[in-house]
Amino acid sequence: MPTILVLDDDEIILDLLKTVLGDAGYETILAPEVSRIPPKASADLVITDLVLSRAYRREEALAWVTTLRKRFGGSPLLIVTAHAPAMDERDMLGANGVVTKPFDVEALLAKVDDLLTYMRKTP
Repeated sequence: MPTILVLDDDEIILDLLKTVLGDAGYETILAPEVSRIPPKASADLVITDLVLSRAYRREEALAWVTTLRKRFGGSPLLIVTAHAPAMDERDMLGANGVVTKPFDVEALLAKVDDLLTYMRKTP
């Protein structure tokens, strides 16, 4: 069973994704910030908000993605954000996908499945 780390400073989103991902058969690790992730935690996929920034700034978003890439290596990274400009720059952010809030749960699950399937096929 794949493990998905969810990073979001919004408790409602954390609770929602815990339920949705759990019902879909995924294990979840939930954290409102990087410092709250268990030190030895590993994940097959990381779902994150751009939690460092209330206003979108490309440089901060890139730094956030870099931090997560260093911590979780080759795990796919899915950004879920209310920052519409992030969608316009999704190819520049270095994430494997970007989904805007509010999001459709079924569409989010489809993206999660696609990313995990892709990673299983990639040597």
